[in-house]
Amino acid sequence: AMRRGDLAPSGVLRPASCVLRPTGFTFVELLVATAMMSMLFVGLGAQLRGGLTVWQQSTLRGEAVQRRRSAFDRLERDLANAFVYDHREETYGEGSGRLPAPQFGEEALVFFTVERLPGGLPAVRIVTYRCEEREGTSGLWRTSQSIGDARAKLEPASELLLGECSALWLQYAQRRTASVDRLEWGPLAAVDTLVLPRLIRVSLELSGGGRMERVCAAPAGMLPVAAAL
Repeated sequence: AMRRGDLAPSGVLRPASCVLRPTGFTFVELLVATAMMSMLFVGLGAQLRGGLTVWQQSTLRGEAVQRRRSAFDRLERDLANAFVYDHREETYGEGSGRLPAPQFGEEALVFFTVERLPGGLPAVRIVTYRCEEREGTSGLWRTSQSIGDARAKLEPASELLLGECSALWLQYAQRRTASVDRLEWGPLAAVDTLVLPRLIRVSLELSGGGRMERVCAAPAGMLPVAAAL
């Protein structure tokens, strides 16, 4: 029997196998494809989030290491240019017109150094290094002031070098005896404001745990003799 769809528009009879049927995806196929695409995007999103997390952690660690290295470099540069400003003891003290005495303790440094001003000219500065709290922030602080400001008892300029520092320890290289060059490390046996130690071991305890250490040199300094046991 002939069906209605078997007639071509021109009225010519065509075989049943040549009948045009609608093409496309079924609803079930669309659901399966959507589910597969969703799983693919979820997997890619997890991989992307993991990669971003690793990148952020690596960036933070790199920045932390750079900050610590910069703090050590600043101290090392100041010590490399350190010197005894005046060999007269009456120059130092708390009185008007006097300068702060150099200090090489176990937890703080105070000394004279030469640094370059923005214009390139050298200038003598009194600098200090301490792990303390200033302006509501704890860390390794550096202060700096000119000779004139120090004589006038003005407040020095302060700079936070490392906010993650919780403690500063200082040890000094000393000869065991005046005739033997064997070195020992420890606090200075005698505090002499007119003596600049040559080698200083600087240790920083970090707030998040761990410690950093570096040996800094003051070329203008000397190796004192350790105290007798």
